[in-house]
Amino acid sequence: MRRKYRSQAAIVCDILEAISSKPGIAPSRLSQEVNVPYTRLVEYLELLKEKGLIFDDKGLNLTEEGFKILVEMRRIRRIFSSLGLKL
Repeated sequence: MRRKYRSQAAIVCDILEAISSKPGIAPSRLSQEVNVPYTRLVEYLELLKEKGLIFDDKGLNLTEEGFKILVEMRRIRRIFSSLGLKL
């Protein structure tokens, strides 16, 4: 059976969704939630911190800019879905 891979954009969207739904989530738990190996997740988290989309204060949280990006990514996912495509 062929394995389906997610794009980097889909993984970032999943990370932001998980943090939004569970503010203060620990990175190890987030790794399980989004089904990304911890070592790879750390790379994504560093990128998201550098871009100012998340911050770590007794767990991971979205910044205001991170929430705005999440809203736009949700909108883009809906557009792709209406076309029969996946993001």
